[in-house]
Amino acid sequence: MEKTKLTVFDVLHNWKKLNVAQKRTFLTVALFALAALLLLVALILGAASCRAKTASQANAGSAAPIPALLQPPKQAEEQIPDGNETTDPDRIDDPADGTDEPGGETGAEATASPAPGYQVLKKHDSGEEVTKLQTRLMELGYLEIEEPTDYFGNSTAYAVSLFQRQHGLEQDGVAGEQTQTLLYGRDAQHYMMVEGAEGRDVKMLQEQLVDLGYLSEGEVDRVYGEKTIEAVKAFQKRNGLSADGKAGEKTLEKLYSDGAKISKALEERQKAEEKAQKEKEKKEAAAAATKKTGKTATPTPKKDTKVDKFIKAANSKIGCEYVLGDKGPNTFDCSGFVYYCLKQAGVSTIRMNAAGFSRVSRWKNVTKISDLQKGDILFFKSDSSSTVSHCGIYIGGGMMIDASSANGKVVKRAVSNYWKRNFVNARRPWS
Repeated sequence: MEKTKLTVFDVLHNWKKLNVAQKRTFLTVALFALAALLLLVALILGAASCRAKTASQANAGSAAPIPALLQPPKQAEEQIPDGNETTDPDRIDDPADGTDEPGGETGAEATASPAPGYQVLKKHDSGEEVTKLQTRLMELGYLEIEEPTDYFGNSTAYAVSLFQRQHGLEQDGVAGEQTQTLLYGRDAQHYMMVEGAEGRDVKMLQEQLVDLGYLSEGEVDRVYGEKTIEAVKAFQKRNGLSADGKAGEKTLEKLYSDGAKISKALEERQKAEEKAQKEKEKKEAAAAATKKTGKTATPTPKKDTKVDKFIKAANSKIGCEYVLGDKGPNTFDCSGFVYYCLKQAGVSTIRMNAAGFSRVSRWKNVTKISDLQKGDILFFKSDSSSTVSHCGIYIGGGMMIDASSANGKVVKRAVSNYWKRNFVNARRPWS
């Protein structure tokens, strides 16, 4: 018997006459057909979407690119120092604005992508690029430490912020693309303080001008304003410099040297005080000569010499924190530490930097380490420079006490081969 083929119309027209098996077969075929149709529609829509995306990309490629400054910045990868880097070299309590520490990671350059060859450098980073950065900052006069290191500490961040201030950049203490491009470029300026500058370094300058008689204590305000400019001009005129009111390399070198001349007013006041003191001593000597007594004089206990007081003061400050520019009583940099100890020993001197102290002609010059004596002031350069950049106090037995930027505090240590290699000279204020 020949089988009859049923069409969809026949099935639907005779649906009630079909048995269960025929109905089940029809529904299965219908479902498969519907699934195939849906799959075909999906393939068609996907192909259309791909063609539209390709066309969009082609159109975008012909448009002008988005400027780099408008593109979202990439986050710089934070570098964590290893366990051996426990010190924070050259501690700085405040940046140029006098509020928070520089070197935070919220500035514009903290997240900027570096130019090819430049790595964004910030606090706590370490490596050869940090050493290179410090060396360049030292060359330009923004950083004064005993030697370049491979650790980005507080004073490095502070020096970077000073460079940024000088060049009109945001003072975030982060050495990013723009900062390093200027720093290593031909147009990099040497450190200088000019009108409008604010910060810790300005305060240090003002305090030195106070000591030399060109500024009053009430005028110390951390701002390089009109009064400070006039004081700098007066100092420059008095010391044979060009009176432009800017604190540049020559002015700063003279200001912190033994050759710095005090103001005319301070000089006259000191002469009057010396004259009054001599008159007082003369009267006391005359009174003692006319006074007669039958009592046996009581032996006077031997007093500490100035050298003893000098070394005693140095020992008493071991462990005190290193802070660039400070001169005590509890925080010091290397020259500030020597200055403080000299004052405690009764030595009359102005505050100088290490290079300035090394050239004090009235103090005996010692050129050989083998000739050192207790109480001598030692002066050193670094391996990469011939300029005096560090000083310490010799206490005998091959030992010295100094305010160390690398250790972040006042330390007692041996005059090692490194220091012997970089020894420049010593001065003896006691002869």
